[in-house]
Amino acid sequence: MADEKEEWSAGTAEDLVKDVQDLGVSIRSRTVTDYVEAGLLAPPLYRKSTQRGSDRRVFPPEQRQLFYELTRAKLRSPLPRVPHRTMIPVVLLMWCTDDTVVSDAQARRALRTYARSTGISSAGRRQTTAAKVVAQFAHPLATPRQRSTAQTWIRDGEVTRKPNWGAVADALSSVASPWRARGLPEIVRGFGPPDASITTDHVVAMWELDWQVTQKLAVEEVSEAVLRRAREEHRETWRSYQAVRSDCASRAGTMASLFDLPDDQEQAARQRVNGFVTLLGDTLGLARPTFDRARTRASIRRR
Repeated sequence: MADEKEEWSAGTAEDLVKDVQDLGVSIRSRTVTDYVEAGLLAPPLYRKSTQRGSDRRVFPPEQRQLFYELTRAKLRSPLPRVPHRTMIPVVLLMWCTDDTVVSDAQARRALRTYARSTGISSAGRRQTTAAKVVAQFAHPLATPRQRSTAQTWIRDGEVTRKPNWGAVADALSSVASPWRARGLPEIVRGFGPPDASITTDHVVAMWELDWQVTQKLAVEEVSEAVLRRAREEHRETWRSYQAVRSDCASRAGTMASLFDLPDDQEQAARQRVNGFVTLLGDTLGLARPTFDRARTRASIRRR
């Protein structure tokens, strides 16, 4: 059995296919090619042992084992069909935490798949997500109309994949601080720990920053060198965050769920990748102008 091997050796695509047959899985070599295209596997390595021609390309032992473990993970899923994109965060988590299995080139391609799949959802799920977001920030005095407007802007932004950030910020600010609609000056509410509270304008700016980064990742516009630099910084900031995470949750009040520890590996992977994407925005020099725009929008709204 493949999972009983003490050591893995390099293998061709056909070898990878044979490995998972031990799990009762019947696939074609084309699936291996699809994994490479999505970034779930690195491209096989070129070999030449003869003067004429070349040998079949092979996958390193680590990649062969990775394919096997990803297949096992799919079998554990309750879903009848597991899209490739849903496994991407697990591969990226490995890259974020370890340098020996997933290469920078593979991670760049995996990030492309991750970025292109961001926002893919059903109409019902979009509506549910928008309602949850609004409920998280809404003040009890927010009217049904204010809530509905905010939900619409958030949902439509996901549908078109071109959000109107100014409209989203205005609508979310209205449900968080609804007095402005009654002719009174806006009183900006803060959320989270008292000594590190955030506003809805800050939250929307974070969303906008992540959106900008995913646009670049989707076309592989970010170099491997920049990804490596961002990863090193992310590793350090992530360790610092874990050290204060529980304390932040205890002081965050209604926003404590933002600091919840993941329930499973999939959630852990998504949290880590999302954190990396946000930090990458700072590495790319996108953070400062994004938050400057958010502050400008907020100041205009409060005049």
